[in-house]
Order: sequence, then C-alpha cells, then structure tokens
Amino acid sequence: MASCVRWLSCGLLLTGLLGCGGDGRPRLIPVSGTVTLDGNPLEGAIVGFQPIADAKEKFQRPPGGITDAAGKFVLGTYDKTDGAPVGKYKVVIQKREITSKLPDDFNSEMASQTNINYKWVTPKSLSDPATTNLTAEITTSGLEPSTFALTGIQPPEVERTGPQVQLNGP
Repeated sequence: MASCVRWLSCGLLLTGLLGCGGDGRPRLIPVSGTVTLDGNPLEGAIVGFQPIADAKEKFQRPPGGITDAAGKFVLGTYDKTDGAPVGKYKVVIQKREITSKLPDDFNSEMASQTNINYKWVTPKSLSDPATTNLTAEITTSGLEPSTFALTGIQPPEVERTGPQVQLNGP
C-alpha cells in the first residue's frame, strides 16, 4: 500500500510539472485571430501582444504573429505558433511599406546607413504598447476579441529614417 501511495504521489508530481511547463514556462493556449483594414483582410501586418502585468509579476515573453492573405494570424510565444498564456494584453499592430528606392545590394545591416522612406499602412500609434488603444484577453476558451477591425489613415503617415534624418534632426 505504501509503495502504491508513493507511485501515485510521484505520478501526480510529474503530471503537475509537465502540465505547468516544468521548464518554468506558463501553459500556452492556441490563439488565432484576424486583422482587417477598412473592412478588408490586412496581409503582412506584425501583431504583438504585450502582457498587462501587475508590477509584482515577473516578466512574460510577449507573443506575436504575422497576418496572412486572409488577415489571419496565429500567436506564438516561444515558437511561431505555439500559443500564448492566459491573461490581458495590450495589442500592437504594425504595417508599413518602403516607398523609397533602395540600393540593389541593400540588406538589413545597411538600414542605419541608408535613407529610407516608409508609408504607414496602419496608424503609427498602434505600433507601440504605450500608445495603442487596442486590448484583448486570452482565456482558456480563446481570444476576445478575435477580430481587430482597423480604419486606415488619410493621408498616410510617412516616416523617414537614415543618416539624412540624423543630420537634420527629427
């Protein structure tokens, strides 16, 4: 009987560790949603979820994803589509397009030495957790709201980056 209790206790302990992510990671829930812009699916937008945490809580890795041609995204926290922890979040959505001609040999390492003009497709205020007005909650049942219906900005905001901006100031 004592060995039976011991095995049962070990089994419960192991189940508890595996269920909580024995590596200290929180349990992740599969999460998907949709982003539209002016009623149309928004492809290629970066979607990020910043945990709204109590100051006493430890840091949580923010989940994120990218929208496909149908405006759908799947959140990933440690992997591209592994889900997100239950909780309340500020939501950031960002899409901008390069409008200037880039050198033929351009790569991301050259970005700080290259003058680049961007046109914001989504409102720039939605790209920062400090200024976004979008929030969501992930529960064991899923994401609420599951659709983010954005309105475009007219005229589009333009951003310039690179050495020319640094010389002339903001």
